[in-house]
Amino acid sequence: MSYKLDSFQIDAIESLYENLNVLVTAPTGAGKTIIAERGIEEYLDKGNRVIYTTPIKALSNQKYHDFMSSGFDTGLLTGDRNENPDAGLIIATTEILRNMIFTNDERINDIGLVVLDEVHYLADKERGSTWEEIIIHLPKDIKLLCLSATIGNENEFLNWIVSQRGPTDLIQSKIRPVPLEISLITASKDDEQILAIKSTEDKRNKPIFKLDKKFKRFRKPSLSDQISYIMNKKATPCILFYFSREKVENKARYAANLNFKIKKNVQLRHLFEDIFDDITNEEYQLLNLDELYWMWSRGVAYHHAGLAPIVKEFVEFLFINRHIDILFATETLSLGINMPAKSIIIDSSFKYDGLKTRLISKSEFLQLTGRAGRRGIDSKGYAYINYDKRVENSWYNDLFDLKPNNLKSSYSNSYGSVLNLNNKYGEKKGIDMIKKSFYSYQNKLNDKALETNYKAKLKVLNEMNYFTDLKKNKLLTETHRDNLILGIELLNENNDIEFCLMFLASGISTSKYEISVHDKYNDLLTKYLITQEKVNKLEAFSGVKNKINLDITWFSIFLEFYNSDNIEYTLSKFNVTLGDFIKACREASEISQKVYSIYEIENFDKIAKKLKHNIIQKTMI
Repeated sequence: MSYKLDSFQIDAIESLYENLNVLVTAPTGAGKTIIAERGIEEYLDKGNRVIYTTPIKALSNQKYHDFMSSGFDTGLLTGDRNENPDAGLIIATTEILRNMIFTNDERINDIGLVVLDEVHYLADKERGSTWEEIIIHLPKDIKLLCLSATIGNENEFLNWIVSQRGPTDLIQSKIRPVPLEISLITASKDDEQILAIKSTEDKRNKPIFKLDKKFKRFRKPSLSDQISYIMNKKATPCILFYFSREKVENKARYAANLNFKIKKNVQLRHLFEDIFDDITNEEYQLLNLDELYWMWSRGVAYHHAGLAPIVKEFVEFLFINRHIDILFATETLSLGINMPAKSIIIDSSFKYDGLKTRLISKSEFLQLTGRAGRRGIDSKGYAYINYDKRVENSWYNDLFDLKPNNLKSSYSNSYGSVLNLNNKYGEKKGIDMIKKSFYSYQNKLNDKALETNYKAKLKVLNEMNYFTDLKKNKLLTETHRDNLILGIELLNENNDIEFCLMFLASGISTSKYEISVHDKYNDLLTKYLITQEKVNKLEAFSGVKNKINLDITWFSIFLEFYNSDNIEYTLSKFNVTLGDFIKACREASEISQKVYSIYEIENFDKIAKKLKHNIIQKTMI
């Protein structure tokens, strides 16, 4: 839907036309993409190519589809997909661009503009270094357009970018294009009436304190009450966020069983048949399509990372095109994908983060509530969070203040990063380059840790011949998976299927599952454990603190699927979700192809082909 450009959009576009680097910070849904579109058009018209990076493959796929639909000559590079790689506009994951920079990919020579979407991912503990590496090492004649959610220290971030890239304009907007009304909700035990306490009515939230004194009269609203409230308020489509896949599915089933009328939606049936007409009966059952279609026909759906990509994509399509009124989702839905709703409900103030149960952070709250309010459709967005008497009132006050957190660097030296820097610059200049990081900029008085860690890992890599063995060097820098180091040490001596599958599993860590290795493969496992002991001793001697740890959880799963060729049986045997299995298989396939291209071990090629299963590869795009 077209709309008049806001002043911040006009300012950003003009800065791009003036050949400047641009940093844009604005709330989710404020319209940052239109800035990118105008910048892309400008640079393509000048005969340059453009790379648009995103942090996740799902968002890359969506942007690829969106830009193609807008008439751009568009390509897609995500590791497991390689579409039209010579296009004028390339959509890629951030890691792909980082690898292109360090391998001196010739396509870089024609680039005029790089768009770093969701650049605030720079704070991510696992992957944030990638954004810093691009900002530091991208050729200086290429301009940057950095798109970020609102951050508290935008001037500090700007000054660092200027120190690396030269003149850069900061364009800010703190205004949501669709006003947001945030409320706590609870229900009276007496008459079951839902009470919505609007945070906007009083900055100190006095009503909360009044409610707390008489809390015994109140309870958490039932799901049916919450849905009825949303329906009566005409606040659909609504996303209900739960921090559990199991809850998401169970709540969706419950909601679909409420008195929803089946929608006589001929278009839905046609869409469904068009997308899923090429699958077998076994795949149909595996995807649970009977139950899912029953839900969708009632305007209810669920979305989480454990679903097959094709199902997630179809749910996203249905929601965007208004076939779904009530969507149950985990927080992964809020990460980048453009799926705005009129309202959102956050079920709980607490979440389990893999280590402990904690209160959600302000940045997480902003990410979730950023989905509420559709520009050009809604005059107001609604965000609700269930009131919890265990939570201090001051926490709600701080949360509703909506002031963003500061962006903090999570830069670290992985073995792959150290190898890249040494390959490109040599040891001395490599050390100088890590001092250009945003981490060093923010920690001027305490930045020796990076240099110490760099030198320690450099010593390990030297001892393991990564600077003389070009195959080892190439594989580690192209995969950027430090845990593969253990398997790389064994590659020249082993090439049977079981070894190859354990090699792949060692590069794909997971904390979701704990699956043991059959005694039959103890000798193979022992080889890995002996190698780990040797590498860890070398790391300890060299001064590396965070040592490589062997995780082969996926080995037994991969082996079962390779031998049986039966996904359903494999998932059932190990109690693994289809979405997690597909994600791991896609990663394994990508690694397999790289190993085969470098080492020419035939079994890796066989595995890669085996993983080209229809359901594993199937996508709407």
